[in-house]
Amino acid sequence: MTPPRISITLRAELVLILVTVIWGGTFIVTQAGLGDISPVLLIALRFWIATVIVAVLWRERLKHVTPRVVRHAVLLGALLTAAYIAQTVGLQYTTAARSGFITYLFAIFIPPLQFFIARKPISAGNLLGLAIVFFGTYIFSSPAAGGLNFGDAVTFISAVTLALYIVYLDRYARESDPRALAILQFAVVAVAASIATAVFEHAVFVPTAALLWALFYLSVLGTAGALGLQTRFQKDTTPVRATIIFALEPVFAAGFGVVVGGQALSPAELTGGAIILGGLLLSELWAFSPWPRAVSGERRGSRTAPASRDH
Repeated sequence: MTPPRISITLRAELVLILVTVIWGGTFIVTQAGLGDISPVLLIALRFWIATVIVAVLWRERLKHVTPRVVRHAVLLGALLTAAYIAQTVGLQYTTAARSGFITYLFAIFIPPLQFFIARKPISAGNLLGLAIVFFGTYIFSSPAAGGLNFGDAVTFISAVTLALYIVYLDRYARESDPRALAILQFAVVAVAASIATAVFEHAVFVPTAALLWALFYLSVLGTAGALGLQTRFQKDTTPVRATIIFALEPVFAAGFGVVVGGQALSPAELTGGAIILGGLLLSELWAFSPWPRAVSGERRGSRTAPASRDH
């Protein structure tokens, strides 16, 4: 007997909330692990482990690998490598909460980049959301909130790169087998980060219990596990609900930062963060509202939920 639709949807949304909690925890876990390992080496090991896991779980998908899939994976892997290096380096100089909010700015950069790269129209909601996000970022980074530091600036680069990654992922996932693409792009990140470690970094690796836990969390839970759950369950809910759930990631990141890391947010940071989330949700959910969209001519509900970043 097929379970009622409501139970299927509820189960999917509870799983996606769990996925978002896991992603929110990656910021403080990464920060803790950086005490015993250099940042680029951490990325390399994380993605080697994740590559092995997904390659074993999805090994039947490897038969769908073609030269086109390889080309797509190389570009996506290069963008993902740059994004993770910037984010991980940034976490050495900023808090997990600030990193979470700044990283999630990638969502607001997607519509403008899609306009320039894929010629997709920008809605009035995208423009209004962008303006609100910039206002929230101004408050979030004001002197009252401690101002912008080096880690924030580097993390901002990560957000822009992630937006580029998702724009190209949206295009390539329609042309290639998504799971084969995931396996190969993880492998590209692992190889690229290994080369960058050898060339540019004075590698540090102290095999402490904290580091081993960080590698397990980031590789097994944060990357392979969360990606697998998202791939399986996101289709069982609506794009609107998925968008709202994924918007909780910086909130969970801030919560872990406070509870685990003792990194409390100031009133200005809380206010700015709330405004940023409001602008992001307005931009993402505008396509599903009943309001006229004469600016873009888009159809109601024509957008899909934004692809979440590979964590």
